[in-house]
Parts: sequence; structure tokens; C-alpha cells
Amino acid sequence: MKFSESDVLSALGHVNDPDIGRDLVSLGMIKDIKISDDTLLFTLQLTTPACPLKERIKNDCLEALRPVVGEKTKVEINFTSNVTSTRDQAPLLTEVKNIIAIASGKGGVGKSTVTTNLAVALARSGAKVGLLDADIFGPSIPVMFNCEHEQPIVKKVDGKI
Repeated sequence: MKFSESDVLSALGHVNDPDIGRDLVSLGMIKDIKISDDTLLFTLQLTTPACPLKERIKNDCLEALRPVVGEKTKVEINFTSNVTSTRDQAPLLTEVKNIIAIASGKGGVGKSTVTTNLAVALARSGAKVGLLDADIFGPSIPVMFNCEHEQPIVKKVDGKI
């Protein structure tokens, strides 16, 4: 079955982002369409790497594309994200897009466990993640990652340490 990039865009134009309520094509979320003999490959750019509706959007795309590409064509969707941030004007940590703080006024409530699981989930979703444990009474993040005996290294960037 022969189909073109415009056929693919036309089909995906009927798939809406469940949060925004507009179609993926008009939102500019469909990128890098590649068509070969038996494979359709494209990138779907989400608004967040941890999109809870990612699987639903994927299934909606596959359902919309099946009549256009046929049953034998393999459809591969690469997910990426374009995270917007209001931190662009922040004078400190200029290369950091987002900061999530996990805090509590009480000990033993699972802050380190939540932080570790959140960091791992975001990293697996494609986000670049840095983690700082600022617990002055005994940081437990090194224990969570089994790296208690590791020492951080200092790196010079543009003459600054």
C-alpha cells in the first residue's frame, strides 16, 4: 500500500491531544516523518517527558494511521518532549529548566523514596535529571542509589569550578 507524508499528516490531524483538545498536527507535535517500504517512523513531541497520557496518544495515532498505512506496515513512534519553563530569566542555574522541591517538616515520611522514584521515572521518560540531597542530618539519597562511598568530582567549565 502506498502512502505519502501528507497522508500521514492528514490521518494524524484527526488525533487530539487529550489535555489541550487540539489535533497533534496543528500543535506541531509531529516531527521527522520517514517512510520506507514497510515502515513508517515519526517523532511525537510531547509537552512533558512524564506525560501520563502518552500511551493513549500512541494508541490513538496507531488507530488513525492503520486505514492509511495498512496492516502490514510497521509504525514506529519516537517520543520526545519540549518542556517550557518560566525560569528563563532566573540569574542562578541558568541551564536548569525546571526545579522540583520535595520537602516536609517531619522526618521519616518518605521524602527520599519519593524523590528517588520521581528522579528515576523522569529520567526513564527522557528528561535530564540532577538530584541534590540537602538533608544536613544525614543524606539518604546515596543509600537509595547504592553509592554511599562515591565522591563527587569537580569539573572546570569555562574557567569556573
